[in-house]
Amino acid sequence: MSHSESNHSVQLIKSLKKGDKDAFKSIFNIYFKRLCVFALKYVDDQYTAEEIVENTLLKLWQKRSKLDKVENLKSYLYTMVRNACVDYNKQDKRLIRLDIKKHENVSLNDAFVVEEETHAALYAALETLPEKCRKVFELSCLDGIKYKDIAEDLQISLNTVKSQRARAISLLKIYLKDHPFYAVLLASL
Repeated sequence: MSHSESNHSVQLIKSLKKGDKDAFKSIFNIYFKRLCVFALKYVDDQYTAEEIVENTLLKLWQKRSKLDKVENLKSYLYTMVRNACVDYNKQDKRLIRLDIKKHENVSLNDAFVVEEETHAALYAALETLPEKCRKVFELSCLDGIKYKDIAEDLQISLNTVKSQRARAISLLKIYLKDHPFYAVLLASL
């Protein structure tokens, strides 16, 4: 996040805490589509993704007076959406489980646990990356932002974006070598 983006985020949080509806509209306009794309990675259904994001933004509005500890609005929103998607999937799996035979539960449940552990491994791996390296990887590979825009946003050269992204991928490959799903995914980037 660039310095100006960080300041803007802090200002939006301050305004939101005071009940400023325009600040909420700005947050909605800035993050709604991005968060829907992110939610789709977890729920595979556009309508559900949009509903989860809408509910998350509604919660943000309802909890606006308790945002004192939020420093990075974007990370906070992405985490809220991810958690909401995980909760949705848990409920969805419970509903599916009612319709399947007892012995099939285990494989369904195990698949979900493996998926959760895999996601947890990715987030843990991301935390080990140097800050600039992690930011470039998240913006490029997770948010799908173009190199040129990342370079402008982080105020670094295009070559630095490319080298930081490559460095992040090679470090993540080492860290996630025991997770075949991410090894294949990283190899394709």
